[in-house]
Amino acid sequence: MAKCDLCELKEYTPWYASFTQPFRFTILDCDSCDTPMAVLGDHRAGPTAEERAFMVEALSLIARAKYGEGEFIIDGVMRQIPDHCHMHARPTRWRG
Repeated sequence: MAKCDLCELKEYTPWYASFTQPFRFTILDCDSCDTPMAVLGDHRAGPTAEERAFMVEALSLIARAKYGEGEFIIDGVMRQIPDHCHMHARPTRWRG
């Protein structure tokens, strides 16, 4: 397998949380767009419905604190790394 930046997750942007239970994932600032993102701990494109729901809720907690209630969207489009599940919390006025 080719090198995956999301598998390595170097700590050069702020980290908000790192979970091991109920499954592995991390919430940190994206180094490309500087928005909070949740990254699944396993290298796979699709989370289970339960994993996705848990990641969205945890990421939303961070986004509400950073942007305010109703001032963000959860963007699940994996543009640069399409084979490793991650999602961004973007401000509603984000231009990417």
